[in-house]
Amino acid sequence: AIWAPAGEVACPLDRRQLCTRGMPDEAARLARVLQEKGHLTSVDIPGYQQTAPAKRLVAFTGNSDGSPAASWCPDCNRAMPVILESAASLDLPLLVVGVGERDDWKLDARGSENPLRAKDGLALTGVPTLLLIGDGGAELARLGPELEDEQDVAAMRATIDAKVRAALP
Repeated sequence: AIWAPAGEVACPLDRRQLCTRGMPDEAARLARVLQEKGHLTSVDIPGYQQTAPAKRLVAFTGNSDGSPAASWCPDCNRAMPVILESAASLDLPLLVVGVGERDDWKLDARGSENPLRAKDGLALTGVPTLLLIGDGGAELARLGPELEDEQDVAAMRATIDAKVRAALP
């Protein structure tokens, strides 16, 4: 289900409808463009585990449903519009994966049990994390701390684009 903070109107439960509530105007526009092209998908952890390998960007964000619009994570809220911009300019599909609610992710709660943190899996250490996945499903590039730590969105965009372009054949 798509969630809303207490007292706010929730987005439609129909995942085919894009929820852009709370997104900056340009990010909402880019999300709609990506969705119209069939290049934007939002999933939760089980949905990600069932996703077929394909060339794409995969963004992990702090919510339970993979919505690009709302996150409990301030770094994710800052990075997601930049990730949408990069996906659109690079003409790459974007899969947004929700890692769970805060307590499902943070190590001071029950986050150590999150399957995305597993050492024999993706071994994610933070959100946002952005992966570039190749045609065969192999991870070609990973950005994590670079997104968490960067406050300048122009520098973040340059970092994403450079890393992705360098990894593409």
